[in-house]
Amino acid sequence: MDVMPEISNAYWENFVAIAIAFVVLALIIERALYQVFDTKLWTQVEKILDRQLGGDFMDLKPWIAVAVSIVIVFNFKLDMIAMIYKADKPDTISLVLTGLFLSGGSTGIYKFFKRARKLQEAINQQEIAKTQVSGS
Repeated sequence: MDVMPEISNAYWENFVAIAIAFVVLALIIERALYQVFDTKLWTQVEKILDRQLGGDFMDLKPWIAVAVSIVIVFNFKLDMIAMIYKADKPDTISLVLTGLFLSGGSTGIYKFFKRARKLQEAINQQEIAKTQVSGS
């Protein structure tokens, strides 16, 4: 069974629509957590942890972002990978991966789209090369 979808315009349209939906969700999560992490209470929690654990031993912010994102993903069964591959039901591993993707916030999104654009450009170059070879 071939699990790779056909790379066509319809595939890219589906991919972009799904990616945009998850980008919006990632930004919502990032912004919501910022409201907590930008408080004086959170600053005090970090100071206490730093004193008890000896400096910048543990930054809890990314772990909290991961936990919140994974809880949201599992609660709503938001499986980005299953949506892209049009799977019938979500899978635990891809739900976790989706949660990790969401927890990356705006920086993760930027890096993701940068790599996706390079991949699409490489695929387009291959298609151009194939048509030039077959057209000769």
